[in-house]
Amino acid sequence: MRKIYIAVLGVLLLCSCGKKNVIDEERTFSKGVWNHFTPEVFEVNVSNTEDYYNIDMTATVDTSLFRYQILPLTVNIYSPNGERRMFYASIPTKESGRWKGEMKGDKREITARVRTFFSFNSTGTHRIEVAQATSQYDLEGIGSFRLTIENTEIDYGDL
Repeated sequence: MRKIYIAVLGVLLLCSCGKKNVIDEERTFSKGVWNHFTPEVFEVNVSNTEDYYNIDMTATVDTSLFRYQILPLTVNIYSPNGERRMFYASIPTKESGRWKGEMKGDKREITARVRTFFSFNSTGTHRIEVAQATSQYDLEGIGSFRLTIENTEIDYGDL
């Protein structure tokens, strides 16, 4: 019985040592259209301000309808105390005229790291609003959008 407890403890320790996603959520768009004035809203619980995070964004696009080289985005982060931080991000969809990413069914899934070593200014639940920033009122060809935020550590040996 003791060996079983030790084995279970070992598995738990191994699983807890990997990168931790703070959030990994996907939103799908009805009829493959992302409205310019309707941001996607995510909530992230931040337990301390000393951690650093990588922020990745993934778009699933219908290549027969989506006609842009990049997907421009605006990101607004609202802290629990009312502070607003804003930045622009983009997901490059093509490189030298060729689609990036991988085919998933009939759509192409494209991921881009938009921030590295990002830190939050306060603890608590932050609201993140991501909106498409093209000139199109209704952007066609977007099947889904995913936001992934994961803990990371600065490796000072690489600096």
